[in-house]
Amino acid sequence: MKKLIVIILVFATILNIIGGAFLFLDIQVMSVPEMTLRLELINITSDVAVLQTTISVINQNSFPISLQNLTIHTVTDTGDVINHLVIDGGEIKADENKTFSQTTSVRFNGSTPHELTSRITGTFGVVFFGLIKKTLPLKVSLVTNLNNIIEQFSLPILHMAMNFSEITEERVNVTGIIEVTNPNTIDIAIENISITIETDTGIQVGIVTIQGDIIPGETTAQLSSIGTILLKALDAKTLHLALQAEVLVVIAGMKKTMNLTIDAEITPPRLESLLSDLPTDVSLTGIYTYNLREGVHDQIIFKIKNPNKLTFNATDITVQISRIDRNTTRLLCNSTLPDSVITSQNTTVLQGDMVIPLSKLWPRVGERLFADRLEVMLRANITISGLNQTVWIGVIAYQDFPFPRLFP
Repeated sequence: MKKLIVIILVFATILNIIGGAFLFLDIQVMSVPEMTLRLELINITSDVAVLQTTISVINQNSFPISLQNLTIHTVTDTGDVINHLVIDGGEIKADENKTFSQTTSVRFNGSTPHELTSRITGTFGVVFFGLIKKTLPLKVSLVTNLNNIIEQFSLPILHMAMNFSEITEERVNVTGIIEVTNPNTIDIAIENISITIETDTGIQVGIVTIQGDIIPGETTAQLSSIGTILLKALDAKTLHLALQAEVLVVIAGMKKTMNLTIDAEITPPRLESLLSDLPTDVSLTGIYTYNLREGVHDQIIFKIKNPNKLTFNATDITVQISRIDRNTTRLLCNSTLPDSVITSQNTTVLQGDMVIPLSKLWPRVGERLFADRLEVMLRANITISGLNQTVWIGVIAYQDFPFPRLFP
C-alpha cells in the first residue's frame, strides 16, 4: 500500500513537472492581451460629466488568463487627477473577447484642460493546477481630446429686433431686443452684449448695450435695453445691426467663454410714424377786400398747432383758391408762402397775400354770376433740421364768396 502511494505521488510530481515545463515554455511566448480603452461621455451638467469607461480585452493565447487589480487614473494636461476608478477583473478564457465597464462622475474644478489622459494599470497572469503562477504587469494609456466634450455644447439661438420710439431734434430713442434660446441641458450666461448700428454707407449712428443674464437650459428668454441713434439714421436706406456678445458655459465645473456675433438688416421708419401727433390742428381763413382795378385781394391767415416737442421747418407752402359752382370747381389763383419755422408745443401763424384778377372772377359758361363758395387749399412739407425726410400736410377750407349773393 505504501508503495502504491509513493508511486502515485511520484507520478503526480512527474506530471506536474512535465506540465509545468510545457506551460513554462508556453508562457515564454505568451502574448500580451489586446486591450482597448474607451472613454465615453454619456451625460453632462453644469456640475459634473458622467463618463463611462469601457475596457475590451482579447485573449489571443491558447490558455486562460486572469486580469487583476485594474485601476484607472484620469488626469488633465495640468496634472490634476479628476478620476480614480477600480474595475473588477476576472478570468478570460483562451481566444475569448471580454468587456469590463464602469461609470463615474468627474468635475473639472474650474480649469480648462485641453485633453485628458487615462492610464490603466494592473496585472495579468496564468495559474496551472494552482502550483505554477506567472503574472506580468499591465499598463495602457489613452489620451482623450476635450473638444469631443465641448462639441456637445450648442451655441444659443438669437433673434434680434429694434423698436423706434420717441424722436428728438438730434436723436431717436430705440429699444434693442434679443430673444435667446438655449438648446442645451445646461445653463449658460450671456454677457457683454452690444448692438452696433450703421447706415448702408457704413456710418455708425449708435450703439445699444444690453444687460446680460443667465439662460436656463432648454428655455427661451428676452433681453432688452433702451438706447439712442443719431437722427440722420432715418435717412438711410437700411440699417445694419451687428450684435456682439460673450457666452459663458460651465460644463462639469469647467468654464468656457465663447464669442458670439450675429448681423441683421432693418429698414428705418419714416418720420411720420415717429411723431406722437402730426401738427394737423390747423385753421385757414381769408380776409377779402375788393378793388375794381386789381380784383379781389385775399389775406391768407394759416394757424397751425404743433403738439410735439420738436421744431419743424415748413417748406414748399402752396395755396390755391378755387370757385365752386354746384359740382364744378375752377382754379382762380395760386401762390406760395415763404418757408417758416413751426415752433414746438406752440401755435404758429403763417400769412400771405393773394390777388384774384377780375378776369378770373367773371363767370364762365355754366357758372353763376357769383360762385356758391370758394375753396382754399394749403399744402406744405414739414421736416426737422438735418433730416432729408419730409411729411406732407394739407388743409382745405371753404368760404362764402366775398360778394353779396344776388341770385339764389
